[in-house]
Amino acid sequence: MKLFSYKNGNDNTQCGVVLKEKAYSLFPHFHSILELIKKYPDYFGVIEKLCNEERLKPIENIFDLQFAPPIVSPNKLICVAGNYIDHVKEGGINPDKSPEIKQAPWMFLVPPSTVMVGHGSRVIYPPKANCIDYEGELAVVISKKAKDVKEKDANDYIAGYTIFNDVSERKPFMIEEVEKPRDLSFWYKKSFDTFGPIGPYLIPANHCDPNKLCIQSYVNDELKQSCQTSEMIFNIPKLIAFLSSFMTLEPGDIISTGTPSGVGAATGDYLKKGDRMKITIEGLGSLENTIY
Repeated sequence: MKLFSYKNGNDNTQCGVVLKEKAYSLFPHFHSILELIKKYPDYFGVIEKLCNEERLKPIENIFDLQFAPPIVSPNKLICVAGNYIDHVKEGGINPDKSPEIKQAPWMFLVPPSTVMVGHGSRVIYPPKANCIDYEGELAVVISKKAKDVKEKDANDYIAGYTIFNDVSERKPFMIEEVEKPRDLSFWYKKSFDTFGPIGPYLIPANHCDPNKLCIQSYVNDELKQSCQTSEMIFNIPKLIAFLSSFMTLEPGDIISTGTPSGVGAATGDYLKKGDRMKITIEGLGSLENTIY
């Protein structure tokens, strides 16, 4: 089962599902995936019942659709930085001299309504761009309100998984004159419009093991990143437990779990206009976007 969101002819967003290699619209039963998971946190049985009763309208060619982010306008988009040791090292940090790297997650928030775009959408190359980079990541979607969740119970609060590309401007023009830009928030580098491609699908939590997935990132078909999610410093249950210890997570909230090594900042090979980015995660599909 794969859930997805798409734009219809009137530029409204609807949602659908792929079951047994066939695509169906979930409209009018549900207007969005967020509505679905709010009403039915364990939604798979509901969808299978609708399909078995032939109450879902088939979609003839899913590849003709204009994809939207699977979760449209979530309340929170939370990102994790430095969650893979090799990525920390390539960023110039010695983990042995920075014990805090393994003591607590390094996190930041970005505005989902202006950052997130769907599979196939263009990523805007800012007129004053300096060093635009890609970051392939596994993202997790929260299924129900979560507060003070224990690690052992965290999986009960997961709606599913998707792919996120944490596009970044490594040297934002707004703070070029700042002597120590590293001391400022990641928010400056990550919050440009369209810098958060996500999707194309939301894969139900019980359909894959998030600890055993291969992440690969390509630019113009050249492999740039390749890593196993088992190499995360803080796995998903740890992240959910940590976050819910001080903030309430809500249905549809997205946590992007960090990127492995191989980013352009490590090699100086940054993105150019026309470059095609593809992030592939085992079992989740491929997220493809071009930068313009």
